[in-house]
Amino acid sequence: MDRAKLAKEYYDGGYNCAQAVGCAFADVIGMDVEQIAPLLACFGGGFRAGEVCGVVSGAAMALGAKWPHKEAADAAAKELSAAKIKEFNKRFLERFPSLRCADIKELPIALEKSPAAQRLGVEKVCSVYIVAAVEIVEEMMAE
Repeated sequence: MDRAKLAKEYYDGGYNCAQAVGCAFADVIGMDVEQIAPLLACFGGGFRAGEVCGVVSGAAMALGAKWPHKEAADAAAKELSAAKIKEFNKRFLERFPSLRCADIKELPIALEKSPAAQRLGVEKVCSVYIVAAVEIVEEMMAE
């Protein structure tokens, strides 16, 4: 499955950045796209306020599904899920200068930061972040 391409198609089709990333991992999350999309509707554009980039929110949903903290008293699961999003953030920041939408949305397109973005011929800056987020989550899930 080409999740990066799928996420780009979701975004190009009208979903926001958080929805595009989250929906690309529908099989991992264990929900249909029609169930995931409404849950992430308010996360695009950094909560529509330029705050945490929606791709981080979509990635967090996928990572939380893969490494869930289901029971309140399960401290080990809580630590693991926290470690996974921290690792995602670290890897994202190795490629891009910020996790904040307002800080990165208007930057020049950086295709060199994402092999999938290059392969897919991405033409929008947010699409680079979307496919890069998918790449990072896939790397983490493959480890």
